[in-house]
Amino acid sequence: MNLHNSLWIRRLLDSGRDSAKPFQVSWISKSDLVCREDRLVLQIATIDGPAGCGKSSVARLLAARIGGRMFSSGRLYRGITWLALEHRVALPDRQRVGELIENHRLEIVASSDSFRVEVDGFDPGDVLDSTRVTGEIHHISNDPAVRSAVLPLQRNLPADLPVFAEGRDMGTVVFPDAPVKIFLTASVEERARRRQVELSDRLSEDLPLEVVQEQVARRDALDEEREVSPLMAAPDAVTVDTTLLDLEEVLSAIMKRIPRSWNRGPTGSTS
Repeated sequence: MNLHNSLWIRRLLDSGRDSAKPFQVSWISKSDLVCREDRLVLQIATIDGPAGCGKSSVARLLAARIGGRMFSSGRLYRGITWLALEHRVALPDRQRVGELIENHRLEIVASSDSFRVEVDGFDPGDVLDSTRVTGEIHHISNDPAVRSAVLPLQRNLPADLPVFAEGRDMGTVVFPDAPVKIFLTASVEERARRRQVELSDRLSEDLPLEVVQEQVARRDALDEEREVSPLMAAPDAVTVDTTLLDLEEVLSAIMKRIPRSWNRGPTGSTS
């Protein structure tokens, strides 16, 4: 079973785009999904870390600040998890998951400032962050066949703008030659508190803090102990503990590592 067959990337490029004009759409087939080092190492910053450490917020704001794009690898695994749940697959069932991937189209769609994941042209949106998906995602993200299948998609993101790629193995597996690598961390208690706020604000899900903390700790163990691409800091990554830092302090610490030449913002400065 070759899970690569149905994986495609839709690129909506934004080079000098007039906001009134539509994006140019092109399709990249399996044969074009080739890792090209000259594209990977130029302007990619990886931001890895456990759940709730602030990866998504930091990557999004960094991209906005310098005019790049934010990519969240977790959206791929959440998209496949959501697809499996929608088809009532009893996870873990690797054969059924493989069949779903072969028979449905998973896309990475680039906008002016980020990437989103679509399944058969449909954007699941915030439902990908629901506790339903979060509770089952480890079955998908721990599957070696799935991780192998989505690797080419991640490595062939449009490179016309700087990319801030956040996940758990961005700096160790997906982009090992990235010139900027950050590893964010925070205490379990603080990460659970942040997750609880996110669930309430975005998804109207109100869970006791102790329940969320148990979920976060369980996810940590699964991420750190899996055989393929376990959660760990790259040897050359800069570790930033965000427990006692506000978002601006975290951004300031990372911005010092970003080359000025990456900046596409109106100020022309990374300060």
